[in-house]
Amino acid sequence: MTLTSPVLPYGLRDVKLTPINSDGSLGTPVDLPAAQTLSFSEAEEFETLRGDDRDVAIHGKGPKVNFDLEAGGISLEAWQVLTGGTLSDLGATPNQTKSLTKLVTESRPYFQIEGQSINDVDGDTHVLIYKCKVTDTLEGEFADGAFFITSCSGEALGNASDQLYTITWNETSSTITAGVNELQLVVSNATGGTFTLTYSGQTTGALAYNITTTALQTALEALSNIAPGDVLVTGEAGAWYVEFIGTLAETNVGQMTVDNTSLTGGDSAVTTIRAGAAG
Repeated sequence: MTLTSPVLPYGLRDVKLTPINSDGSLGTPVDLPAAQTLSFSEAEEFETLRGDDRDVAIHGKGPKVNFDLEAGGISLEAWQVLTGGTLSDLGATPNQTKSLTKLVTESRPYFQIEGQSINDVDGDTHVLIYKCKVTDTLEGEFADGAFFITSCSGEALGNASDQLYTITWNETSSTITAGVNELQLVVSNATGGTFTLTYSGQTTGALAYNITTTALQTALEALSNIAPGDVLVTGEAGAWYVEFIGTLAETNVGQMTVDNTSLTGGDSAVTTIRAGAAG
């Protein structure tokens, strides 16, 4: 069934946390088991300039996301993503132990949150919050007659590509994969002409400076080393996001290169937003 606006997400099906390494690359996603709540809000502080007995300008200091997470039980793997520390597995059954040790000298790390909610009719809705940090308490309570609930709250900033968050509607439900699909961004400020993209030695035909996402996906799928269903192109003219899926999913593929020779009024470039990695 074709997506219609608005979609009606219901419940919370899955949440995964992905650590962000010191070089900005993504680690292996970790499941947040028995996820109960993923709430988020866009926030921004504003400064008002006043003069001549009136307000004359308002300027924001930059948007951010405030988030809250709740999940049942304690997943030490998830706690490590949220707060840092060292995870240790010792011994063997029936004397195995697992522990998380956090030092006072360790700062809290950055991570990425992806949540999934099933739509009321068909498909699902995903929210991806790119650069998060727990800035408040990470807590839970042992209490008589009650399950332990892990909860935390924090803030999220834009990543290296200035992405703060993305909300995606899927006509067909798409699970949050254990691994990470490579995501590359093609940007262009050209006003005319054509360019080409080369992937692993194979080059597309001439691509219009304002090519549609559908046409770009078709051109990439025409390459001998990219089969139909191996890439998903989203975004808009001038900022095309190319996600490697299908047989190229969860793979650290080579970065595409671009030839700007035939562009006019500007140029284009390719950057890797998220390196692919197996789960």
